Amino acid sequence: MKDREYGFTLFEVLVAMFITGVALLGLAQLEVYILKSSQSSFNYTVASIRANSFVDAVWMDLCNAQDVTSASTYTQIRSNWVNDLSAAGMTTDENSPPASITQDISVTVKWSDPRFIDEDENNTLTLETTFPDSGCG
Repeated sequence: MKDREYGFTLFEVLVAMFITGVALLGLAQLEVYILKSSQSSFNYTVASIRANSFVDAVWMDLCNAQDVTSASTYTQIRSNWVNDLSAAGMTTDENSPPASITQDISVTVKWSDPRFIDEDENNTLTLETTFPDSGCG
């Protein structure tokens, strides 16, 4: 009768370690992608909140903002919002929101994220808003 030794050979252990290493590198790459996506989602959420804050500020004082004699109300709201946006590291287009109030306003918020190749497409949020006609009396 022959005695057999049971166990793995060195070659089998090396192949198993190689396969495990490749799998762990794949999981690490997936984790990096997930973190990148979650940061992008966070930036999009912050931009959405900032765009809505402008619309809310105009809505709160809509009668004065739409009043031709007190056009400075809208201008002040817009100026404060652009300054707050700039302080947060975000920007907006030159005419977004427009310098004077209109019924239809497009609010664009942009941020910088170097992890994306096409920054304009992935780092921009545009909020379209329609205010009611002036019913203030």
